[in-house]
Amino acid sequence: MKRWILKTKFTIDIVLAAAFIFNIVTALILLFSTGGGGRGKSAGSVNLFDFSSRNSLRLMHDWTGLLIIALIIFHLMLNRRTIICYFKNILRSTSKVAKVEQTCKNV
Repeated sequence: MKRWILKTKFTIDIVLAAAFIFNIVTALILLFSTGGGGRGKSAGSVNLFDFSSRNSLRLMHDWTGLLIIALIIFHLMLNRRTIICYFKNILRSTSKVAKVEQTCKNV
């Protein structure tokens, strides 16, 4: 497989994992934090880097969620041949996982 494709897949996986962890952290903060806005600021203003504001956390959480969706779609597009190969081999027979991995190794 071409080297740049492997680097692209690896980079997407790393960014996807980081966005996923960040999304979980902001979800937990939003879940357990008390209600309220940005502590004395007007209700309409949202500073993206104000971690004490519930509105800012919600905005970051929503955008990382969208980033995760986009990266998952891109990840599936890059790995579609391997995924299809795995499913074809698994559905075709009751072969062992090692055999399926060996068959799809160079896809």
